[in-house]
Amino acid sequence: MAENKEGVNALIEKLALISEGLSEVFPQSKSVVVFSMNQTDFEFVKNQVYDMSSTEQFKIDISGIEFIFLKDVLLNNVEDN
Repeated sequence: MAENKEGVNALIEKLALISEGLSEVFPQSKSVVVFSMNQTDFEFVKNQVYDMSSTEQFKIDISGIEFIFLKDVLLNNVEDN
């Protein structure tokens, strides 16, 4: 993620736009957006939203749309069957 000096308001505004778009496209559905992030991006977002509850994943709900943030290692450690 490029360095962002705009802060949490800009991040939340952008996620809100995504949330609004998904609600318009799929008005009768529940939408969940999952981000698999490298350590740097994960820590950046976590610090922006002041979520200190988890070290591996966290989520934000914006207008009923869940945005889930995971560290890359959670998905990369899953072995294919």
